[in-house]
Amino acid sequence: MSFSITDFHGSTVWKLYRIRDRIQLDPEYQRLGGIWAPDNRQLLIDTIINGFDVPKLYMHKFTTPLQVKGKTYDYAIVDGRQRLETLWSFIDGKIPLADDFKMFKDSQIAAGGMTYQELAKEYPELKADFDGFPLSVVLVETDDLEMIEEMFSRLNEAAPLTAPEKRNAYSGPVPLAIRKLAKEPFFSQSLPFLNKRYRHYDLATKFLMAADEGKVVDTKKTRLDDFVKRFEGEPRTKTLPFLRVAQRVVQAMSKVFTASDTLLRQVGMVTLYFHLFRVAIDQDWIAEVSRKKLVEFDSRRSRNRQLFEAGSTAQVDKDLIDFDGYAQSPNDSGAIRFRLKILLNRAFGRELDDDEI
Repeated sequence: MSFSITDFHGSTVWKLYRIRDRIQLDPEYQRLGGIWAPDNRQLLIDTIINGFDVPKLYMHKFTTPLQVKGKTYDYAIVDGRQRLETLWSFIDGKIPLADDFKMFKDSQIAAGGMTYQELAKEYPELKADFDGFPLSVVLVETDDLEMIEEMFSRLNEAAPLTAPEKRNAYSGPVPLAIRKLAKEPFFSQSLPFLNKRYRHYDLATKFLMAADEGKVVDTKKTRLDDFVKRFEGEPRTKTLPFLRVAQRVVQAMSKVFTASDTLLRQVGMVTLYFHLFRVAIDQDWIAEVSRKKLVEFDSRRSRNRQLFEAGSTAQVDKDLIDFDGYAQSPNDSGAIRFRLKILLNRAFGRELDDDEI
């Protein structure tokens, strides 16, 4: 295993822009792009134009060029993706300077709200200074991907990463299984919310853990972390039988739910439906599960809530009220188990014991 750390000599804003096609922005351990708010992005541009220092960037230098979907990469960003994307977006004219931009060395400069192209026309020296601004870039050259993933985790330990983003950078085969499962059409087509901050990955982790244990389980953060860590040290390419189990379940779900299905707008219900389909497949009555029955159950809950709120307690189904109340504990196994038993009974007429689900 080779490993070396060097500085990327002569790296400036413009140089990194010029070689941007050779830099992989989305290695598997990375979090999603586009997370910074507009104010944060404009502040970075302001910082550079005013000549203030910016934190180091870290890039993985491949020992041999990486080929991905017809593209060739010499580098992958380890830490600093948001900064690079911000700089490139400014050069491409996608974001302007803040309206209240202030040049501290010369208060006469009125560049507020200007784009990169406008800055080049009105203040060419500022544009040249921006292009030539030196960026401190550390190059890590190695063929050991797990070392890079460990570096990513450590560099981002103090940053506000979500739990799914941190789990995505763990070593072992589970992060890869999470990504594979999240590529199923159910996630990209049926769910009515995007994978921002790895929301899909979080669900995929819950599904995999449930498939591994074959029952309703706690899906609190510590349990999910422990599940992923349990396989650290195993080969990344190790076959995980529970991945196929989870894939089979979400593939069955894809056949029932529609595009951006409103039935899936609540994450807690998505997990509950996964268990419903898992149990139905295990017990060989999946053919009974239809969207119509799920819609009818949802409507029944809604009518029941209206009766409860109107004070018509004699007609209220207390179990359905509790079903809604337990939605406040979407990661608690006891709450999930109770809700699943109610769903099974009210929508499918099935009475199952705890050890059957």
